Amino acid sequence: MSNYVVYLKVKPFIQQWLNHHYGNPVTFPVGSAENSTIRRFLAKQPHDTRPDFGEKEEVAIRIPDSKAKPVVTYNYLGPHARAAVIETIEDTFRLQLWKDLNDLHDSGCSILKAVRAWCENNGISVDYDYTIKMRYQRMRNAYLKSGVDLRNYSRNHDEK
Repeated sequence: MSNYVVYLKVKPFIQQWLNHHYGNPVTFPVGSAENSTIRRFLAKQPHDTRPDFGEKEEVAIRIPDSKAKPVVTYNYLGPHARAAVIETIEDTFRLQLWKDLNDLHDSGCSILKAVRAWCENNGISVDYDYTIKMRYQRMRNAYLKSGVDLRNYSRNHDEK
């Protein structure tokens, strides 16, 4: 993995989640959707722009090595490319949120307590508990509005 990074402005709880799972600077797994998106949109630094050194609220994302696009030459993501990478990151976050909370919400505790536990397990400050709870509920309600009920009504028990 290269030592070149690109800085992205993401929501604070997503930055915490990224740093918890992928380190700082964020290093995505080989073959991940995030690395594929980064490699796809890497370009040469335009002559009229200066290198980005990031700001405090931005997260550093390590640029993956590529034979087709050596990171020494291709280390720039334009504004739309950055937006595409952020969208891919947020999709992965939503997938994990849905997968983990869809089984937890019917565990006998309140959704908020389940969300707080989820935040603790994923390196996210519980200050964002209501934000994440509302994200989960909006996803669930969007499916329910379309007549698709993905809630788990039965508990999984090991049969012995």
